[in-house]
Amino acid sequence: MHASARTFAVIALIVILAGAVPSARQGEQARLTGRVTDGSGGALPGVTVTLSAPRLSRPVVVVTDQVGQYQSPPLTPDTYAVTFTMSGFATRTNPAVVLRPGEVFVLDRQLSLASVTETVTVTGAAPPPPPAATEPLPPVRQRPQTVPIQKVFLASVCGPDKPADLDVTVGHIVGHRDDPRRELFGPGDVLLLDVGAEMGMAAGQNFVVRRRFRTGDKGALLKNATFGEHTAGLVQVVQTTAESAVAVVVYACSEFMAGDSLEPFDPQLVTSAQSPGEPQFDDPAHIVFGELGREIAGPKQLMVIDRGLNQGVVRGQRFTVFRRAVAGGGPIVRVGDGVIVAVRPQSATIQIERVSDAVVVGDLVAMHK
Repeated sequence: MHASARTFAVIALIVILAGAVPSARQGEQARLTGRVTDGSGGALPGVTVTLSAPRLSRPVVVVTDQVGQYQSPPLTPDTYAVTFTMSGFATRTNPAVVLRPGEVFVLDRQLSLASVTETVTVTGAAPPPPPAATEPLPPVRQRPQTVPIQKVFLASVCGPDKPADLDVTVGHIVGHRDDPRRELFGPGDVLLLDVGAEMGMAAGQNFVVRRRFRTGDKGALLKNATFGEHTAGLVQVVQTTAESAVAVVVYACSEFMAGDSLEPFDPQLVTSAQSPGEPQFDDPAHIVFGELGREIAGPKQLMVIDRGLNQGVVRGQRFTVFRRAVAGGGPIVRVGDGVIVAVRPQSATIQIERVSDAVVVGDLVAMHK
C-alpha cells in the first residue's frame, strides 16, 4: 500500500472513531420538554425558556412554538434552574429540576399576567414608594395543621394512567419551603406552589400531584413519543399569597419532585368488585404500560389498559389476563386476574390480584360480563 493510501486510511479511521464518541454518549444525555399556557389554558408561543446549571458555561435557551411547546437540546444529567419569561407575563422559575441519564423530563408551565403599573411624572420631591402589593410568605417553620381526609377516598388515588385529553393542570410544585436543596419530598413535607389566590387557591383545598413519564419506544423521536402519567399523591393547601401557596403532603404514593403538576382532587370511594361474570376472550383489551413505564408486574401492582369509559369499562369490573399459546391464535393461557380501580374515557387502571406468571406489557385482558 502506498504511503498516501495508508495516510488516507488512518485519517478515515480517526474520523469514524471521532464520530462514534458522541453517539455513545448520546444515550446518557437527557432532555427537557413541555408546554406553556396562560391562565385560561391557551397556548403561549414565544416564551423564552432558560436552563442554567453550575456546570454550564452559559445558559441553554429555547423558545416555545406556535402551540406553546418547547424542547431542549440533549443535556448533561444535572440539576437545572428553569426560567420562563415573556413580555406581559410574570416570570416563573423552577429552581431544582433534576434530569437523569437518558430521561425525557416533562415540565409544563402556566404563566399569569404581570401586574399592571401606572407611571406618573411629577415635579419636585418624589413620594416614598408604595408598599409591595404582595407580601412574602411568613417564615413559619412548624408544620401547618391540615384537615384530615377520609381513608375511603384514598383507594383510587395512586397508580399509573394515560394523560387526560384535556389538560387540567392548575400549577406545579416549586420546592421545599424550608430546604431549597431538597430534591425529593414525602409525607408531612411543606412545599411551595407556583399558584396562589389569584388563580383560585384557598386553604383546605386538596390536589392530586402527577408526573408524566415516557412509554413505548424510548429511542423514538420526541414528536412520536408516547407518555404515561404517574400519581405521587395528595397535597393540601394551608396558606396562600396572591401568586404562591404553601401545601403539605397529606398522602404519598411515592416520592414528590419539583416540577410535578397539580390537578383537582376528585374523591372516589373504595372500589367494590362486581360479581365475577365470564371473561370475554373474543374482544380483549391490551396492557400498554405499568407504573413509571415498567413493563412487568405482579400481585398488588397497577398497570394501564387501552380501554375505558367509552368502551364500557367501569370501576370494580373484574378481568382475566391471558395470552395465546401460538402467535395470532391457539389455546388460551391464563396469566392472572384482578379488578378495575380507575377509569378514563379511553383507558383504565387495573390492579392485579393473582398471577400464574409475570404480567407484561402486551398481554391481553378479557373483561368479565
